[in-house]
Amino acid sequence: MPSTSSLPPASLAWRALAVLACVGVLLLGGLTRSNDLFPFGVLDQFSTGTDPNGEVVNTCLQGVREDGEPFDIRFGQRSVGIERADVENNLRSIEADPQLLAPLAAAYDRRHSEEPPLAALVLCQRITSLKDGTAHGEDEFVEIVRWEAP
Repeated sequence: MPSTSSLPPASLAWRALAVLACVGVLLLGGLTRSNDLFPFGVLDQFSTGTDPNGEVVNTCLQGVREDGEPFDIRFGQRSVGIERADVENNLRSIEADPQLLAPLAAAYDRRHSEEPPLAALVLCQRITSLKDGTAHGEDEFVEIVRWEAP
């Protein structure tokens, strides 16, 4: 039978400290409802179900060039350098200050230098109504905020 031995005090101390640090970060993330510390915090974007007779809100971006015709722009590193969830987490700040969209427009223009630059960038939402869990009717388009190029 193998013998059991206790850990030295220094080993116990650093392990206890590591556990306390992890619990502290989890607690901080949970109390602030912030995803900044993920995976040691909350990532709740899929934690609730959708009412089968409710609505699905999809945040979107549209670019506008000099011709005035809007076109859809995908979120992501290859397009505007940021993911949709990051924009959604800062929606109130962006609504309060549309200039926060300027870096996204600049990133898009840099990544698509062969195309004419953006004259405007629109942060929008497409709202899909559900009936019995499936899309019903036309999507509603809502413009949240618009950034205009200087």
